[in-house]
Amino acid sequence: MSRIGSWLALSFRLHRWEVLASAAGTAVLTGLMLWMAWQLRLLAASEPGCPDPTSYVAGCEQFVQRFSDLGDWGRQLLYLSWGAPFGMGLVLGVPLVSREVEQRTAGMAWTLSGSRAWWLARRVGFLALVIVGLLGVLAIVSELLTAAVLPTLQLDSDFTWYGRRGWLIVARGLASLGIGVLLGAAIGRLLPAMLVAGFASVLVFVGLSLGMDRWLEADALLLPAMNGNAGSEIGDRSLGWRIELASGEVVTPDELFGRLGMINVNEDMDGRLFDSPDGTLRPENFIGWSRELLVPGRMYPTTVLRESTVAGGVGALLLLLAAAVVGRRRPG
Repeated sequence: MSRIGSWLALSFRLHRWEVLASAAGTAVLTGLMLWMAWQLRLLAASEPGCPDPTSYVAGCEQFVQRFSDLGDWGRQLLYLSWGAPFGMGLVLGVPLVSREVEQRTAGMAWTLSGSRAWWLARRVGFLALVIVGLLGVLAIVSELLTAAVLPTLQLDSDFTWYGRRGWLIVARGLASLGIGVLLGAAIGRLLPAMLVAGFASVLVFVGLSLGMDRWLEADALLLPAMNGNAGSEIGDRSLGWRIELASGEVVTPDELFGRLGMINVNEDMDGRLFDSPDGTLRPENFIGWSRELLVPGRMYPTTVLRESTVAGGVGALLLLLAAAVVGRRRPG
């Protein structure tokens, strides 16, 4: 226990400013989110005759408007919870190696540790604990605020505000840590590494999001786009518009235009699509049916688990690459 305590104390001293900044930002955001959730719950309890504060009911118009105005502030705070893992991962990860190299203290630190890999593992382990602890609190509070803003929502079966609440925030923070450590070790200068890491994190997470969407297509349902089953209404996640051709093949709009060129597509009241350059819907110009690809809300826990696992795996892979870079890098 004494060795663990010494490790924690030493690690904190080495990274105190980054840790304190991350903790302060998390404390402020968490406090604001808890206060907002409390205010929303107080407001909802003040009007027991209005069962659903998120929809307009006769006699509840003023209450619903006040609840909506307050809820808008809650939505803005949840945008900050979406960005928190990216910022925290880079603030903690980039200086870990780059600062030692830039200040020419890396050689001494690596020599005293006996092993560069062990030195890096101890540093990364501490920062990972900080991220899990701070973002874990934020993940819980973001769920509480979401439940207060949308009290009729079933959080475990609804994709509303996906990525802005829940434990996916923690997994993304660990992946960002891996990006920061790797690029800090590779570049060796704090400011350039921070800028490059910010750009790289955008590319990594956009690619991760696109890849997860492709994975989700296997579990998605192809439903008529005109049946009112919009994902935001029933908790499903929309993967976009599709076209079911008369042959039964399902294509994207880009694929359709790639085959037929920039045709003039019009849709009738039943969701049927026609090539109608003159605006006339002729049977001989029938193309297919308008469809929407929706992931059922019941897939929310599985989807969060999948993406969290992938994000964590990406972070672990990047940290292994960082260890290889540190092992080969000159100290200054």
